[in-house]
Amino acid sequence: MSPLGISLLMLVALTGFLSLAWRKLAIVVALQPEVRWDRPGARLKRIFVHGLLQSRMIFGDLKAGLMHCVIFLGFVALLARKIQLIVIGYREGFVYPGVAGGLFAGAKDFIELAVLAAVGYAFWRRFVIKPARLEANREAVLILSLIAAIMVTDLLFDGFRFALLAGADPGIAHERSYAVVGGALAAAFGGWSETALLAGYHSLYWLQLVAVFGFLVLLPLGEHFHIVTGVPGLFFANPGPLNRVPSVDLDRVMNAADGEEMKVGVRTARDLVWKDAFDAFTCTECGRCKEACPTFLTGKPLALKWVHDSVKRHLMQQRQTIVAGAPPKGTDDPLPALVGGVIGEDTLWACTTCGYCETACPIELEHLGKFYRMRQHQVMMEGVFPHELKAVFDAYEVQSNPWALPADTRGAWANGLGVPIVKTADDVKGLDYLFYVGSAESFDPRGQKIATAFVKVLKEAGVRFGILGAAESSTGESVRRAGNEMLFQQLAATLVATLNGLGVTRIVTCDPHAFNSLKNEYSEFGGHYEVIHHTQLIARLLAEGRLDVRPQFERVIYHEPCYLSRHNGEYDAPRAVIRRLSRDTPLEFPLNRAKAMCCGAGGARMWMEESIGTRINVTRVEQALPQAPKVIATGCPYCAVMMSDGIGTLGQEGRISTRDLAELVAEAMEHHPRTTATDARAPDHRPES
Repeated sequence: MSPLGISLLMLVALTGFLSLAWRKLAIVVALQPEVRWDRPGARLKRIFVHGLLQSRMIFGDLKAGLMHCVIFLGFVALLARKIQLIVIGYREGFVYPGVAGGLFAGAKDFIELAVLAAVGYAFWRRFVIKPARLEANREAVLILSLIAAIMVTDLLFDGFRFALLAGADPGIAHERSYAVVGGALAAAFGGWSETALLAGYHSLYWLQLVAVFGFLVLLPLGEHFHIVTGVPGLFFANPGPLNRVPSVDLDRVMNAADGEEMKVGVRTARDLVWKDAFDAFTCTECGRCKEACPTFLTGKPLALKWVHDSVKRHLMQQRQTIVAGAPPKGTDDPLPALVGGVIGEDTLWACTTCGYCETACPIELEHLGKFYRMRQHQVMMEGVFPHELKAVFDAYEVQSNPWALPADTRGAWANGLGVPIVKTADDVKGLDYLFYVGSAESFDPRGQKIATAFVKVLKEAGVRFGILGAAESSTGESVRRAGNEMLFQQLAATLVATLNGLGVTRIVTCDPHAFNSLKNEYSEFGGHYEVIHHTQLIARLLAEGRLDVRPQFERVIYHEPCYLSRHNGEYDAPRAVIRRLSRDTPLEFPLNRAKAMCCGAGGARMWMEESIGTRINVTRVEQALPQAPKVIATGCPYCAVMMSDGIGTLGQEGRISTRDLAELVAEAMEHHPRTTATDARAPDHRPES
């Protein structure tokens, strides 16, 4: 072996790796700062669970996950082998001593065989199975080939080494006695001449190390940079902003000293936070973000992988400009706007904010935060957004609802139902929950039916509740996710003032979007409430025996509301209710629970037309048809509308109905007279005129 040769090879490889890696990392360092090292305990736990144990990788797709896990853990385990090979370059007879060294030699052979099997399966998937989420990728083929070459050359090197040196070196002979594959190959090479053995020994040693260090140099050039950045990326990942939108400091914006300081959201790459670039360079291009993405599955120009591809290319193209820093005040920034070029407008506004891509990503790359900030800039600074949103914004601003119906009729749906109207703090003290109705159930006829059914359920269970009636206003959830942060904060301030002024602390709502905002976002604006979704409350009432229902429905399939399930982790309560209502085993969509597909209404898409690809709600209903359901159960008024429209478009009205869980429970209830000792403390039941 050649100490000089191995030293030069390592120097060249490490220099190449560091210089190529810095080309990307210098961009990361130059972007906007953001603290990503708080809560170190939780971050280290994430590295262990999702990094070392590969939990997301395995449970997201078992076969592919196991394949990747074997390759990953194989690389980790074989680091000790690469150290041994490097030391051999300086001291030819180096082995790990004793029983531990022998066991390592034996384990190494089995690990390398396992890695070769995993690589074989990877090739099989890529060229035979061809899952839709995998795109043609020459780099992946090259890297897989290099991994296979490293494993094969190492096994062959052992065979030649043992055949050549084991007879004269006790340490190498000890290692051979444990190395099953290497020992077998050595036996096969036993009849070769010393010249042939020397040639194989040296050539395979250098072939392997050139492959190893060549692999190292290749890492920063493509998506396999994630081998270096993936684990740090898990440490720097945030558990949000999946259910929260990045806020805007409106006071700072409005009091800006000059136009340059009045910045909102993301306009150019310079406005991205450093983690946005880190994610783009870390993307593994596995395509898992596509599997239940409503835009990808319906032919829209949006998938998280494609976004990262576009951002990554742009960052590298603009590297010099970004690294040079911001231009002097008074001069134009040479960086082009992201939206319209790097990120198409159709791409930006196609997103339903369902969050699937973030929960599916095995290394927790983020998406929604940068899209929200891009929308904020487009709406608040450029005034450029889908034309349908103009009327929606105006309606929310004037009447606090997207239909522009008179705000003082917000409680009219409850006329004649004997629903208590909360007017004072004393009224609130007599309640178990304030029923926050929301715009959809206050003004939309389909939503009003859901609210009416829920009122019947609450009364049957003896729950003390009330509504705000005309005093209720919108949470602003939809306009916030459309980028109109100023209007959202105005609406939030109004609603918080109303709720806090009445001393409201406990809220129940049928709207998962309002549920999410009130629960996860309103604390930033002074609203601290215990918020429960109506499916959670109904499940609790059934479990406590406060409701009796007849199991009378058949072939019920549950459509998952994204803002209840993925954004807030509630998968079981609605299913528990459906089981109580069903005479048979409830059905499931092929894409269900964490992989459930969005109905298409989120992210303000409810108010925008779909002009590209197929309609999301129609595709979602089509996914249910092979199971011949009779009822599509929902837990969201917007989902109810979208599923009903999808059923109508497909001509399935007579075969399938769409029912909210509250409607199903109200229909199946066994009525029992109830008396409540605290009825006298309930607020006035007379509806507002």
